[in-house]
Amino acid sequence: MKEGVFYMFISSFIALFPVTNPIGSGLIINGFLAGLEQSARKSVIRRIILNYLLIGIGSLAIGHLVLSLFDLSLPIIQLGGGLLICRTALQWLGDSDASAGRVSKRNADPISLRAVESRIFYPITFPISIGPGSVSVILTMMASASIRGDWVRSLLNYAIIAVVIVLMCSILYLFLTQGQKIIRKIGDNGSIVINKMVAFFTFCVGIQIVVTGIAKIFHLTAL
Repeated sequence: MKEGVFYMFISSFIALFPVTNPIGSGLIINGFLAGLEQSARKSVIRRIILNYLLIGIGSLAIGHLVLSLFDLSLPIIQLGGGLLICRTALQWLGDSDASAGRVSKRNADPISLRAVESRIFYPITFPISIGPGSVSVILTMMASASIRGDWVRSLLNYAIIAVVIVLMCSILYLFLTQGQKIIRKIGDNGSIVINKMVAFFTFCVGIQIVVTGIAKIFHLTAL
């Protein structure tokens, strides 16, 4: 029994960690939060984490039902989410003032906060923090966690998956709360370079999600 629990935890962690990538996501999201005051930053981070848990645990609880209800396939979700990420990254690459955080503090903070608040769910939480790939992995783990005729073991496996989702969320929270200290140490010029690089990598993430969705839709293996 203990071996089964341990195996379920390790396999779920190994499957979910590379897809959710809480470390990389934390660095990307820190670019969106540049220029916010500490109190506003904490408030935004709390909302991101709450949304993350709602999507992760919600996918675990009713994922199959939602997809069936709207007759959606995961490749279509990946394709749409990837295109939206690319659009956001391109806007970010072209917004030099926002990425550098050089607008005046008196006028920038309220505007910046409103802009960030409008993006908390999309695209910061979904699909950057937890995207279609993560939902796909969660649904896949659900299939392997269900044991026919043993509902107690199935519920235990579901609980283990939920713990892994919370663990991913905790790692993301750690990098969100500590990311500002790292940015302060590297200075304004370093922040500009990192923000532009992060924007580019965000664009690449979007392209990767689009390519994955297209490959699944057309059953391509070369991509």
